[in-house]
This record gives sequence, C-alpha cells and structure tokens, in this order.
Amino acid sequence: MTVQIDEVLCSRSAGHAGAEETSSFPTLVLPRRGVFCYHVDRDAVIADANTALLFHPDRPYRVSHPIDGGDDCLALRFDDEVVIEALGRRATSAAAWFLPGPLQRYVAAVAGAALVAREPLEREERALDVLAALTSAPRAHADLRDAGRIDAVRQRLAASVGAPITLKALASDVGCSPFHLARRFRAHTGTSLHQYHLSLRFAVARALLREGADDLTDVALRTGFASHGHFTTAFHAAHGTTPSAWRSRVSVLHRKTIEIAWPTGRTRNARANSTNTIHGAQRPASPPCAAKYDNSA
Repeated sequence: MTVQIDEVLCSRSAGHAGAEETSSFPTLVLPRRGVFCYHVDRDAVIADANTALLFHPDRPYRVSHPIDGGDDCLALRFDDEVVIEALGRRATSAAAWFLPGPLQRYVAAVAGAALVAREPLEREERALDVLAALTSAPRAHADLRDAGRIDAVRQRLAASVGAPITLKALASDVGCSPFHLARRFRAHTGTSLHQYHLSLRFAVARALLREGADDLTDVALRTGFASHGHFTTAFHAAHGTTPSAWRSRVSVLHRKTIEIAWPTGRTRNARANSTNTIHGAQRPASPPCAAKYDNSA
C-alpha cells in the first residue's frame, strides 16, 4: 500500500472557479483553515475545516474561493483498492463528509500524526484510521432541502471566526426564521451552529499555533475569545491540553523530516513548512492553486 501525504497551501483571493483539474489518485482532502468551493459536474460543495472531501480520479473538478484568505489543507493520496475497501461504493465517486466537533479534532490529530510519522507502517496505519473515521461521519449532500442556505451560513461562519455572531443575524442573512435555521443546520451537518463555529475557531487557532504564534492573547482575540484565560480554558476542554503545550508538541513534530513513498517507487525527503509547498516541490506563487492536488512529480 502506498500513502502520500502533502500539505497544500493556497493564497488565491475570492473569485470565480479556476481551470478544470484532476487528481491522479483517490485523494482525501482535509481543510485545516480557510474555505473553498469544490465544483464537480453540476454540484458544488463548500469545504472548510469541518469537512473532508474525496477527490476521485475519474471526476474532473474546479476550485473557487467564496471569501479571501485561501486555504490550508492536508491531502492524503491512497491506492484505489484501499479506498474502495474502506469506504465501499462511496469511493467510486467524489464525496464529502461533515466532521462534527470531536470527530473533526480526532481526524485532524490522526492526520497530523500521519504527516509527521517517520516509519512507513505508522504513517499507513494512521492514514487508514482517518479513512475508517469517515464511515461514521454524516455525508454532505448538495441536493438536500435548504442546502443552499446552509452553505451560505457556513461561509458566513468561516468568514467570522474572530467576530461575535447571532442566530438572528444568520437567519436574516438567508431569509428564514432562527428556529428553522437551527433545526435544518443540525439536520444537515450533524451538529449545532455554535459547535460548528467553535470548531472553525479552534481550527484557525491551531493553524496560528502551528505557525509558532507566541502571543496567546492575540490568538484568543483573533479567534473570538474574550481573553487569554477564556481561550486556554476552552482549548483545554476540547483538546485535553493547553494551547502552549499543544504548540510546543507540534513545533517539535513539524521539524522532523519525513520520507514519503511515491507511487512510482521514488522517494522524496519532505519537510512540513508554512510555504506554498507540496512536500519538497515548490508551487509557483501565481496561480497559487494550479494543479492543487495533482500527483505529478
């Protein structure tokens, strides 16, 4: 079995969908920060840190960004037979899942551990654990009732990680009652509006900590928490550790060099970093998302 794990960072501004792209292998994409829209056939799926997407090699796609800021994702590429065995018929086409709070944090932690694993066996098993977790996750369907409204609300939540937001304002934005929105959002995503927004805020906080942010008060305020203490308490409750301890652990892990096996049998020495890089291969600054999940050397 071959597993390739890449960090993919895109700085594209909001705008129309880019050129059509393809993925050479089944690729599980886990957004860590930001939001983008995945266009395949006539469907469009909003992807944020609370979702997982399967890019299928038989389904050309395009990517657009509804808000500025680009995105930061992990991309896990698998052999076809591995994905089919793990996900069954769901692996035969493009698919998307919602990851409610605890599941999102579990998937993020396991995928992150796979990224920095130095032994192939550990990397492969952790990657398979990510696939297995999706079997219990609710599917994202573009054709469900009120899906358009829910996607608009998700975009608003992603764009407002550092600002207070009310149910009344969200409902007014999409033209329905607060009661109806709260019920339909939970039915569609498997979690509440508050928990969904909180998970997005934690995702941005983890990204800032992963990048080495020193000022925890600044991180707290940028992610909508009232103070350093408020942020630390909430982060510890969700992650089982303090923000500073989490930052220290991740900083050590991301300094490790990972050797990744490629499907052709070649290997590359890769270092996780914060540039627009797919491990070991610098992507051109413009356009930043070109061949975003391409498997070429």
